Amino acid sequence: MNAPIDVSSSRSDVALIALIGFVHAVSHFFHLVIPVLFPWLMPAFGLSYTQAGALMTIFFVISGLGQALAGMVVDRIGAKPVLFCGVLCLAVSGVLLALAQNYAMLMLAAAVAGAGNCVFHPVDFTILNRGVSKARLGPAFSVRGLSGNLGWAAAPLLMTAVASYADWRAAAYAAALLAVISLSLIFVLRGALDDIPGLSG
Repeated sequence: MNAPIDVSSSRSDVALIALIGFVHAVSHFFHLVIPVLFPWLMPAFGLSYTQAGALMTIFFVISGLGQALAGMVVDRIGAKPVLFCGVLCLAVSGVLLALAQNYAMLMLAAAVAGAGNCVFHPVDFTILNRGVSKARLGPAFSVRGLSGNLGWAAAPLLMTAVASYADWRAAAYAAALLAVISLSLIFVLRGALDDIPGLSG
């Protein structure tokens, strides 16, 4: 006899996988927000290729070094508040980029985006491992990985389209709006996170 299907558990898993997949796509989207805008940023600020490249160095150095720290913070206070802070940083970085008046502000936007991006590996895997049933962990990790690639693919399309139609500041605001949508989804689906043992510290 087949074991009964736990519909409630299935729905919870789907909601959680969809949420993590979306926010992971947004994190990868922000990997490319600044470099996609180089054709607009470089003439607007008179940037050399070295200065432009340094912006991405700042982003990835902070993101890489911050992952270990983010993991320790997750262990201490839980994954949910760290996830919220990470997505909030991405939103703030988009606004900072849109408001940038000089190279220092561009560097700040890159640094804040890197700080936001650093949380996603420790947070995502903690949430999925603790919240998704073992039978669905494989698909959960697959969706997470695929969503990251979709975020990379979406960034050039959206940012270029908005920058071409309006300007690069509008494109930066559009990126910030995408992060705000992620924050909204986290709030709406917070029940799926609240039910995970130990997730909130």
